Amino acid sequence: MRKIVVSLLMLVASVVFVHAQDRGLGLGLSTDGLTGKYWLDGSTAISIHWNFGTTIVADYLFDNPELLKLTDAPTPVYYGVGALIGTHEEREENFKTTTEFDLGVRGVVGISYYLTSFPVDIFIESTPTLNLLGAGKFDFDGSFGIRYFF
Repeated sequence: MRKIVVSLLMLVASVVFVHAQDRGLGLGLSTDGLTGKYWLDGSTAISIHWNFGTTIVADYLFDNPELLKLTDAPTPVYYGVGALIGTHEEREENFKTTTEFDLGVRGVVGISYYLTSFPVDIFIESTPTLNLLGAGKFDFDGSFGIRYFF
């Protein structure tokens, strides 16, 4: 039994210390709520943000690791397009609350910092958004977060 436990611990440790952040699935937290990133290949990914119940955002991202070299660790710049779907509450003049449906498109520009010792990335991004339904306005948001890659 001890050999099995030691073997499993060694396997998990090797995956944690060898795994790169440009493959697989990353899950974490951001200022938007929960975040996930799934790599399609070494330079494209799908990113999803869920702000705990009211909005889901999905982005198609392109990574450019050679654009900006800040440190020895990889710091790729990424950009892409996405869509959001969700709801928000709006209060009318008579203090009645209604729920509105939101649908929008957005752009994404960001930078990631990949830790070299662990399968973790730290990111900051800017997201200009055009709401087509619901609020019907242009927003300029952003987020900051961290993801662990499996």
